[in-house]
Amino acid sequence: MRRSIAGPALLVAGLAWALAACGGSAAPTTTTTTSAATTTSTTAPPVETTTSTAATTTTTETTLPGGPPLAVEGDRNETVAAFQFLLNCNGFGDLEVDGAFGPATLAAVEAAQASLGRETNGRPDEEILEELSRSCDEPRPLEGDEEIVVVGNAAPDDPEWFAMTLLSDSVVEATVGQGIGVAVTLLGAGGAEVAPQNGPTWEIDTAGEYLLQVDAPEEPVTFTLTVAVAVGERETGDWILATNGIIYKGTKLALGSDAQAVIDKVFGYLGHGVRSGYGEFDTGWYAVTEPGDMGLRGIYIEGFAFLFFGPDPNNPDRPETFHRHRFEGPGFDAAGNPRPEDYATTAEGITVGDTLADLKAAYGSRVRAGSNDEEYWYRFADSGGELCFYFDTEDAPTDFSPIVEIASECRH
Repeated sequence: MRRSIAGPALLVAGLAWALAACGGSAAPTTTTTTSAATTTSTTAPPVETTTSTAATTTTTETTLPGGPPLAVEGDRNETVAAFQFLLNCNGFGDLEVDGAFGPATLAAVEAAQASLGRETNGRPDEEILEELSRSCDEPRPLEGDEEIVVVGNAAPDDPEWFAMTLLSDSVVEATVGQGIGVAVTLLGAGGAEVAPQNGPTWEIDTAGEYLLQVDAPEEPVTFTLTVAVAVGERETGDWILATNGIIYKGTKLALGSDAQAVIDKVFGYLGHGVRSGYGEFDTGWYAVTEPGDMGLRGIYIEGFAFLFFGPDPNNPDRPETFHRHRFEGPGFDAAGNPRPEDYATTAEGITVGDTLADLKAAYGSRVRAGSNDEEYWYRFADSGGELCFYFDTEDAPTDFSPIVEIASECRH
């Protein structure tokens, strides 16, 4: 159970009162002397002499001796980094967690030792590590996509946590070095446990914030943990969503191409006819009867929407062409089986369901934020046109907001 570190502990060694008196009595002693002359007798008034001893109280502070040090000034390693994080967490410093044991870390260690009633020698031992760990309820952040070694201390009913921001398609591996009997679990959104693959290895489907939890069910254990994060190559789908068209297994259906040829190829590639199953819909050509009407046709199939332009009264000779595409997520094949999640992607492997963090990782500064009165998007443009990645959010999307649509044109 986590607890707060209290102020300095004062241990009173003893309390003694000494009371001294003459003749073994605690009462004052009175001495009277009488003087005599030849002709006159005089009696002097009694003179009282009192001797007393003042009571004194002595209070001493007892400190607990330290054990073998885990780190000393001048060290540079993962143990120092663990102490720096825990010292910050418990309010003993505002240290850079860089693993370098310098003067600032020394001062923070001494402050913690004094507060815990231990020998103030600036050389933290395992008991200090345990005390600081029990009193810290913050997860330690781990950053980067390279291998990192961390040190911690877990106890029954008091696990240690390490926070990580992970991208889709990354792989996490956590290997325990020192620390017999500890177990490692990966937790996702809402504390849900992520199922491991091949021992302590996890494949990440959705970008987000994750926690590595280290448990020690039997007794407090100091452990070392090696954490490796690999960001895999993003896979592309059978359909590639491009700025100037759409590509199916290497065959380009370019914007501006003949409408009927594209329509025939789409249904041929998908193995469908135009029928009412699986969310398919063909608007047919809108009737062109009055000036101002546009010759439009829409095909909706398997999460795709294709828009085609044709002649209208103002432009009766305009050819029927492929004008725009958008994708809202995979549907079902002709047999009713669901398509895989990465069935349609951009050339960089981004698809519906990926997050803004995934998008930024794949495109970097090539995507820029935009919006209209109703929706938010990120826009990518090249010489062929543009792609818009839409987010279903009332406010500007955060890094872990999912993409809900990818379109070849932004709606302004």
